[in-house]
Amino acid sequence: MEYRLHRTGVLTLAVLTSLAALSACGKGGPGVKAGEVTATGETLESAAKEEGQVAFYCSLTPDSCNALANGFEKEHKGITVKVLRATSPDLSARYATEKKSGAKTADVILHADVPFIQTALKEGLVTSFKDAGLLPADHPEKWLLNSEGITGTPYIVDALGIGINTDLVKPEDYPKSWADLGDPKWKGKMNGPHKDGAGYATYYGTIDDNVDGFLESLSKQKIFPDPGGMVSLTESLAAGQYAIQSVASKAAIDNAKAKGAPVTIVFPEPGATGPAFAYTLNPEPGHPNAQKLFANYVLSKKADQALHDVNSAIATPHVETEFTLLHPNLEYYQPAKVEEVAKILNGGK
Repeated sequence: MEYRLHRTGVLTLAVLTSLAALSACGKGGPGVKAGEVTATGETLESAAKEEGQVAFYCSLTPDSCNALANGFEKEHKGITVKVLRATSPDLSARYATEKKSGAKTADVILHADVPFIQTALKEGLVTSFKDAGLLPADHPEKWLLNSEGITGTPYIVDALGIGINTDLVKPEDYPKSWADLGDPKWKGKMNGPHKDGAGYATYYGTIDDNVDGFLESLSKQKIFPDPGGMVSLTESLAAGQYAIQSVASKAAIDNAKAKGAPVTIVFPEPGATGPAFAYTLNPEPGHPNAQKLFANYVLSKKADQALHDVNSAIATPHVETEFTLLHPNLEYYQPAKVEEVAKILNGGK
């Protein structure tokens, strides 16, 4: 986990723990619930400045989380965004523990742990933008999680593509479609996430919905699994151990390329998909006015542009991407569907 202090860099979790008593995150239960703030305009701005800060838990890359924070702070001077950055499961566990114990915690959360969001909404640990009355009337319906027990919850997508070692693959041989990964010439030359990883079932399943026989074709390709995550996968690709990375993050590829690695990423036809990063709210925020102001900002075109400027693979409602987006099918978060995807990838075993 990483904790971002305004203009002072990032502290590790160990340091954060030792400073818990001094943490500037929002304390739960100040008496005003999410959605009860009626102030708008300059009145809201002044009230938020009185609070001085908003606590934001985010599981995008540090650069993307900070892009949202910096953009907000530029628009609303005098209000600091306290960013805690960690993986989605770690944020879920931390937030739930803090919330249930009455400790200081987030005002706004952005992460991709959809099963947690389902449970947290049901238990009242989080509330949706719609239920809090903070969802703009013109927010596109297709950019809302409205199934599997979740309603009125805005999301964005960090789209994944195919990673390529440019020393080993000629441009004319780059995969043009997802179906190209099934070409026998790539057998034994690809790495990818572990086939049983629940986090990728939605990705694999959504592609399979749009590409006939996609999962079955991958099952025959002897893709070498790496449970270490995107950075580890890309390091192996960059080292020339593999020609193709079957699932690649643009942020990881760009970081490797900036260090001189012979890698690139493509977003093949018929489109790209990725995890749904959803925005939710603390029902009893420590900074209710700043929460409302920040909630308004993260759903704005300015926020979407800030994310796009840092990582053009992040698909949002207001900014066009270079690829067609395949919105993730939430059915693949169900345990039975996760098992189904894994079974096909493992050759029916």
